[in-house]
Amino acid sequence: MPVSSLRQYPAALLQFALLLRRGWSWLALLLSVAAAGPVGADDFPITLTDLAGRQVTLEASPRHLFLDNPRHLFALAALLPDPVARLSGWRGSLAGFDDEAQRRFESAFPALTSLPQLGGAANGLVSAEALASLAPDLIVADISRYADWQGSPRLRQLDALEIPVLFVDFRRHPLVDGPRSLALLGRALGVSPRADALIARLQAASTRVDDCLEGLTQRPRVLIDIAPGLKVDCCRSNFDSGLADLVADAEGDNIAAGFSPGTENVLSPEAVLASDPDVIIATAARWRSDDSVRAGFGVDPARTQQDLAAVVARRAGWPALSAIKAGRLHALWHGYHQGPFAPVALQAIAGWLHPQQCGALDPQATLTALYRDFMPIAADGTFQADYASEAARL
Repeated sequence: MPVSSLRQYPAALLQFALLLRRGWSWLALLLSVAAAGPVGADDFPITLTDLAGRQVTLEASPRHLFLDNPRHLFALAALLPDPVARLSGWRGSLAGFDDEAQRRFESAFPALTSLPQLGGAANGLVSAEALASLAPDLIVADISRYADWQGSPRLRQLDALEIPVLFVDFRRHPLVDGPRSLALLGRALGVSPRADALIARLQAASTRVDDCLEGLTQRPRVLIDIAPGLKVDCCRSNFDSGLADLVADAEGDNIAAGFSPGTENVLSPEAVLASDPDVIIATAARWRSDDSVRAGFGVDPARTQQDLAAVVARRAGWPALSAIKAGRLHALWHGYHQGPFAPVALQAIAGWLHPQQCGALDPQATLTALYRDFMPIAADGTFQADYASEAARL
């Protein structure tokens, strides 16, 4: 089908991409091209179709962006040599999510320390008057907050002020919407070649997973354990988005799928024990709670191991779970959904679910190379880890 014809069917193609694991990358790229078309430095004004399906017109490439989600700095930093120079402000700051990432970005871009902040890490909407005070020429927002924006007068007020809002997504459906969002940002910021290069690298990382999964027929049962010990001890889980997408793409059977509608809920300890998953993936970050699992920039692997051991020790019945006895409890950096690097997490998950077929994948090497070539900060620390129980070591 020629690209010109794709412009007629963006919604249908997106649904098709969500249903198919293989080939997601080129479909996402075609969708992005269909929605945008070719662009050059002098091709403004342009009209983009964002992840909410809205038509967003930009008279010129924005120079004063406002980030409604500070974690979108990861994507901007991958696309721009100095993303802070093109920011007018952000909602809260990255420190509320990742203090070490904030420090590293501040070291690379000292102006970040004085970037105006509105609101905070809470999900409340910033008023249109407060936003207008920073005179942004584009607001970048997360699609997960679209219902809140749509249910308030905010979009109408900003439209009256001629301040466009672009909704993107690196979290809900990262393997499909991540490339689309990069392409949208690349086009809006006038750096499409850079965005295309990053998308191609991410596609290559995902293709290596497709290759090792070829011909698999067995799907291990997987518990996605979101931030154990942070808000509840057991067990927040993704049902139909986020890590659930990655587990499905890695040919895993998510035990939480179908429990209830929505993206996230809590499984009871009894349900987990009854399901007896083959693999458990716990998300980890630089959280302050001593009951959580720590991982991320600058985190020592020994710290992550200690935290995983503590989770197993305090949860009744967990030492007897098949996944624990087989040494198939793993920690995955929660921050993978903060930016465009979900294919790295996909490599880690595929290796854990199918060690014989996909064990040769090296997600840390993939992440290190991507950060070396596209990011202003280094990816040293702990971003994926394996917990070896005493039974697994025997």
